[in-house]
Amino acid sequence: MGFARLLSIRPPLTLALALLMALHVQSLNAAQLRIALQDADTGEAVVDAVVEVHIPVAMQNGFSAPQEFSVDQVDKEFVANVTVVNVGSRVLFPNSDDILHHVYSFSPAKVFELPLYGNGRSVDFSQIFEQAGVVELGCNIHDWMLGYVYVAATTLAVKTDENGQATIDGVPEGSYTVSVWHPRAAEDSAGLQHSVEFSDAQPSTLRSALSLTRDNRLRRAPNVSRTRYR
Repeated sequence: MGFARLLSIRPPLTLALALLMALHVQSLNAAQLRIALQDADTGEAVVDAVVEVHIPVAMQNGFSAPQEFSVDQVDKEFVANVTVVNVGSRVLFPNSDDILHHVYSFSPAKVFELPLYGNGRSVDFSQIFEQAGVVELGCNIHDWMLGYVYVAATTLAVKTDENGQATIDGVPEGSYTVSVWHPRAAEDSAGLQHSVEFSDAQPSTLRSALSLTRDNRLRRAPNVSRTRYR
């Protein structure tokens, strides 16, 4: 009986060992991308630019982990202004203001509308983003409010920090297209598409200068009279 029992537990151990070896091999073949972006005109750091590594569709299942994110509404602005998610993720839209908001998007990647709602409503005001692309957010009450949800095909996407820098870890070895997106990036900017070679031998680097257009957003109206909308 002891021998039979030993045989019965060997397959699970063998399978577990195989999985651990596969994960180990994957980690050995994983590369890193280090990013630094600046404004082509001023030389200043480009904040909230999204950098995405585009891997073949056949490889994307290994880099798909839908998560939950939040885009708040604070002082009549979307916070964060740019949010990076991957396909299948859910985004909550809480309202931290003491006035009503009416969030909507007409973007092809996600068309939706969240009717007027006030503080404390978040769980029931959420959306799942099933399609890759850039989703532009607006508020039907406050025209100056503008935000973006960048829906990446995989988890290999990140936005730059206040220094214009970011890092993407776990990129599989190979040569892939790396795209750069920013709300004010000029369409003809030379720094939006790159071909990058990835190897676990050393980190890959992406240093680029973007041509940015002026911010022509409408600005908030003065609070002449206080209402539940203003």
